Amino acid sequence: MNDNLLDKKKEFRKKQIVIRKKLFSNINKVFDEYLFEELFKKINFETTNIVSSFISINTEISTSELNNYILKKNKILCLPTILKKDYHLVFRNFINNDDLIEGFMKIKEPPNNSEIVIPELIFVPCLAFDNFGFRLGYGGGYYDRTFSFLKNNKRKFISVGYAFDGQKVTEVPKDKFDIKLDYVITEKKIYSFV
Repeated sequence: MNDNLLDKKKEFRKKQIVIRKKLFSNINKVFDEYLFEELFKKINFETTNIVSSFISINTEISTSELNNYILKKNKILCLPTILKKDYHLVFRNFINNDDLIEGFMKIKEPPNNSEIVIPELIFVPCLAFDNFGFRLGYGGGYYDRTFSFLKNNKRKFISVGYAFDGQKVTEVPKDKFDIKLDYVITEKKIYSFV
């Protein structure tokens, strides 16, 4: 990746963090069950057994209602775990909030003895997403590496960005390693990129 693109992404991230902070403090209701029912009709949620979500941090859109909803639907909920820098994510079974430990960058994750599973549906945090289905993350490349790893190992999955609607931009800076999402769901609507 060239330095110009790296700088562009870095500046874009700074701007998006400020935007997300404002959205976080101004939007009270982020989970709309009706929208999730609509999304799950599109992706045939009935046949999906293992769903990856995340524990929201800082000003990320809250995932607590989403995670409860996934469990209420009798799905196996797993969370991403970072084993080492510059490696793909692994997904461990979520049992309950009390069992979570502090992982890489102080992000809560299941303990190391939790079963590793392969999700069929992956909810992804975003700093921004664009009209083409590309997302801007924190810059670690973990989700892009993970999507590549899963695809190279012939694992089928659906990726869904979870963000505030106000995080949508015309186009995020991207390179050949950035992988497009299948959907993005916000507090207002579903965006489809399939």
